[in-house]
Amino acid sequence: MENTEPKRYRFTGHERVIHNVSAIEALPDVLTLFGYHRVFVVCSRSIRTKTAFIDRLQARLGEMIVGLTDEVGEHSPLSNVLRAARQARHARADVIVSVGGGSVMDMCKAMQLCISENAYDRESLLKLQFVLSADGTEMLTTSQAPATIRQIAIPTTLATSEWTPVSTPIDDETRLKARFVVPDGSPVAVLYDPDLLRQTPVRLLWSTGIRGVDHAINTACSSSPHPFASLLAERAIALYVQNLPKLGDASATEAFTQCQLATWYTGMGQMSVPHGFSHWMVHIIGPYGGIAHSDAACVLMLAQSKWLEGWIKPQHERLAAAIGQPGMPFHAILHDLLVRLGMPTTLDDLGLTRAQVDAMIGPALEHPMVTRNNVRPITTEADLRAILELAWRA
Repeated sequence: MENTEPKRYRFTGHERVIHNVSAIEALPDVLTLFGYHRVFVVCSRSIRTKTAFIDRLQARLGEMIVGLTDEVGEHSPLSNVLRAARQARHARADVIVSVGGGSVMDMCKAMQLCISENAYDRESLLKLQFVLSADGTEMLTTSQAPATIRQIAIPTTLATSEWTPVSTPIDDETRLKARFVVPDGSPVAVLYDPDLLRQTPVRLLWSTGIRGVDHAINTACSSSPHPFASLLAERAIALYVQNLPKLGDASATEAFTQCQLATWYTGMGQMSVPHGFSHWMVHIIGPYGGIAHSDAACVLMLAQSKWLEGWIKPQHERLAAAIGQPGMPFHAILHDLLVRLGMPTTLDDLGLTRAQVDAMIGPALEHPMVTRNNVRPITTEADLRAILELAWRA
């Protein structure tokens, strides 16, 4: 029977994506293209202190850099967001340049919201959290202000934050994730620099790459899939699986380039379809358990694949074929990849206790997305405990 369900594709506002380039060489031309003159740089502490990249960037841009901060932190706490937004406003910056991973890019998106909405305190900012569409499948902004500043992203990890307008900084007071959809929050330009990527610790590349795999799987196995998004996701998963293990060899230049291409494919589709449990449960395990999103994604991605076995057989079969392992159970393919990379496969591997996970059940059930849009329903406490039980064993 023909599927007549309407399909929605969401463009997320990028105007330039430059792949396989030296970011320092390319950035001045990109700034000129968009007419930017006053740059506020947000970077990770490790990029600033453990590489020469920021020193080289400052030498190249000179007085165009009007401010810089490396005070980001794990999950980009709201206090850091608000402080940096005030600094960027005071510096009269006309663009934010991010150099780092998901926390850095998330922080920049939230800074944009602060500046556009003139919201420089916690209470004002938290009023701007997203709402869901009537059918519960799409996140919608509550901000009414046009974007007054944009971001140019130079990613140093592989989890695809540069591809969405969504920002989820952690609230210092509650330890819960705030949830924003920022108007024009996706970077106006993305510069993919494989040489810079090679300076990221390989263990971080592997874990954030798995988070990218998780995003792509949720796109391909969505409760409301889109054919274009699924096609991109299948290709992304194949590229990740083929190339992530090669990142242990810093001389494998092409593998770094291909992994950045995989994030591009993943990102182009992930905002167009609803994602399920593994995408959202990291927002509970992360702040409650003090676990990096990407590490949590390894375990939850594997548990979700087991939970869905038999429910989405055609999708899993297509993914196994795309990876080049037709006939193999999809969860077994993922498990083998995680073991090969030395990534966690169980909640125990994350250092969590049963008591800690029990304390996460309530917040997970209250979260607006964890129990929505799952092909195999996860709506009750029993459902949630059942899938988490799968996460206790490899």
